[in-house]
Amino acid sequence: MSLARLDAIAAALKALPRLLSAATVQVVSDNTGVLELDNIHQLEEGLDADGRDITPEYTPFTVELKQEKGQPSDRVTLKDSGEFYRGLVARVRGPELEMVGTDEKTAELQQKYGDAVVGLSDESLDDFRETYVRPELEYKTREILGL
Repeated sequence: MSLARLDAIAAALKALPRLLSAATVQVVSDNTGVLELDNIHQLEEGLDADGRDITPEYTPFTVELKQEKGQPSDRVTLKDSGEFYRGLVARVRGPELEMVGTDEKTAELQQKYGDAVVGLSDESLDDFRETYVRPELEYKTREILGL
């Protein structure tokens, strides 16, 4: 290996952390819809961002309404019309990711069921990293180092 090639690799290695950080922000920004759907899937399963069942349980009246609508009534899903789900938004600001609820009922639902109804579980975040972030960072690393 030539000295020029080693110098090029050394320069690339110095730039690698900054470039990978930027690539991470980009892949997260490009896939916010996936993160939003992951939050919805958690809620559909009756789980909050901490992986716990959403409580308190529905009242008997609400269970009856859910059954009439053909919606799950064996767990709290926080879905009625779907507006709350449509209001779940993943916001990327630099290296920070924040899940927010933009629906007008968000504050009321969080007060009753806890702040963690908006957000992603560690399992969801790990799956996202493995499926989206890791492959992109591996590709970028090879590209930057010329491998």
